[in-house]
Amino acid sequence: MSRGDGGRRGAGRTPDPPARPVAPPASRLDAPGKGGGRGTYRRLGVSRTARDREQNRRDERSEDLKADKRRGRPSVPEQQMLGVLATLGERYGEDYTREHKITAGDGWYVAHVDFAWPRDRLVIEVYGGPHYKPFFDPGGDRDSKEARRILAIESVGWEVLIVRDYEMKEKTWLRAVEKVKGFLDEHRDLWPKSEE
Repeated sequence: MSRGDGGRRGAGRTPDPPARPVAPPASRLDAPGKGGGRGTYRRLGVSRTARDREQNRRDERSEDLKADKRRGRPSVPEQQMLGVLATLGERYGEDYTREHKITAGDGWYVAHVDFAWPRDRLVIEVYGGPHYKPFFDPGGDRDSKEARRILAIESVGWEVLIVRDYEMKEKTWLRAVEKVKGFLDEHRDLWPKSEE
């Protein structure tokens, strides 16, 4: 059973494991309106296997159920954001939605977001306690996961604003209102609207 080299390969070491496919850098992710949409991932060299698609469908179903619960029970920071939006005259159901599902052009599930303006492709994410407290981040990698999630949302053509709970306290309320107003005013009407 001996191979004559003591079972070792090469110069006394085992071979390197096969390289894993790596997602393209963010700058190469095309967004709809910028040459993206259906087939974007294929063009960029990211292939999706049947296993990837099935896992994505399972993740989507799981997140749909969680989003349904979150719609009925907004967190305190989300309630604060609802107040900010009401101050600006934004109407739930008419102007924006809560727990909106974001998908890529080919139907690939990306994420659910806190507040979305689907016609304008705008998202506001509210970060509160679970985004800071170590109890909710036992692995210590929440920041990097959130950054990848936001990058994925932006890569399919949505503009994202992150508002933190401490920005909506009584002393900083007006600044939060101005921040949200500025974001909405700056990015509205960038996407062509369908005739209704």
